Parts: sequence; C-alpha cells; structure tokens
Amino acid sequence: MVDLHQVAKRYGALTALRDADLRIERGELLAVVGPSGSGKSTLLNIMGTLDRPTSGTLRVDGFDIGELSDRELSALRAAAIGFVFQQFHLARGVPALDIVADGLLYQGKRLSHRRQAAERALRRVGLGDRMRHRPHELSGGEQQRVAIARAVLGDPPLLMADEPTGNLDSHAGGVVMELLHELHAGGTTVVIITHDRDIAATLPREVRLRDGRIEHDGATR
Repeated sequence: MVDLHQVAKRYGALTALRDADLRIERGELLAVVGPSGSGKSTLLNIMGTLDRPTSGTLRVDGFDIGELSDRELSALRAAAIGFVFQQFHLARGVPALDIVADGLLYQGKRLSHRRQAAERALRRVGLGDRMRHRPHELSGGEQQRVAIARAVLGDPPLLMADEPTGNLDSHAGGVVMELLHELHAGGTTVVIITHDRDIAATLPREVRLRDGRIEHDGATR
C-alpha cells in the first residue's frame, strides 16, 4: 500500500526525515511512534501525499508519487487516503450529516447522494442517532467518530490517524481505538501516529522514529 525507499525531507538546513525505508502492506495495522520532533508528522505528511519528499522514492497504492502532477496527486489522495487528526476539524454550527457529506463535495456528487453516503458512514461508526447534532452538542469521542466517518466516506484503502485519541478521555479513546480495529478488520490499512506507547503496544507492528530516522520496525508481539 505504501513503499518508501531512501526517502528524505529537508526544510532548508533542517533534515526532518532521513533515508527512510518503509513498506506497509495492504490490510496492515501499525503504529508510528516517537517523541516530539522525531519526524512522525513529517512521515505522516509524506505517506499521506500531503508533502513531497526531497529525495528518494515513494509509492502509494502502486503509484510513483514523483511521476504524478499536483492534480493527479490530489485525485489519488481523494480516492485512496482518509485522514483523522487529533483536532477534529469539524465545521461549527453544521450538523454531523452535512459535515460528513462535505467530504464528497469536490467529487461532483449531488447533495442527495452525498447525504445518503454520509448517513451510511455515520451509522457505520455508531452515530445513526446523532446525525442532526452539531459539534457543540457532541462529546469529544462522538466528534472524533464524526471525523472518522468523514475519513472513510469513500472507502479509501488507507486510513492515516494522527494522535486520534490525544484529546479524549480514556473511555472515549478506547471507543475510537475499537472503531479503528473494526475498520482494519474490514480490510482497511490503518496507520496510527501516536506518542502513546500503551496504544502502540496493542497493535501488531510498531515503527519507531528518533531524530528523523527509523530506529526500529518490527512486531510488537
């Protein structure tokens, strides 16, 4: 699903990612861990095609990113990758149904089609009875589930979750992790970026970064 070979990312004199070799197979579930400044966010941005590497080769879903135009890259990202962030990024005052439906806004789908797809996605994450609620009427865990519904709306084969439980209490975080496990069991490749070693220990594989380098990549059990 994702294949990095000798990938580096530099911002001026700062090298944020150094010679990364990483292969993620379809259907995997893994954690990317490391302290602040280790390169986790840079790796997320590279793997999610939000940023291009300075050097090296990156393939996502079989496509060589270096050979794609910006327009082609945007199309690949829209079709193949879903994103969940620590900050939920939900529009204030907008019902959950329309927040999720807006995930298909740029695909030219009619509003009725977008809302039907959004309803299915919200039911999938257990929010069938909260679709008309606005963000301020939802708990933190429910807001994160809305964000996940938006991310999986088009059934992307790859889901990137950046600190998905960072703003949640332990119960809500547990519910979100159960949902991510369920999505993985359904065939989605799930990459969870986290500083929480307890969460990482529950996943089959851990990739650990330090100072922009991958210092460990292996099974957790």
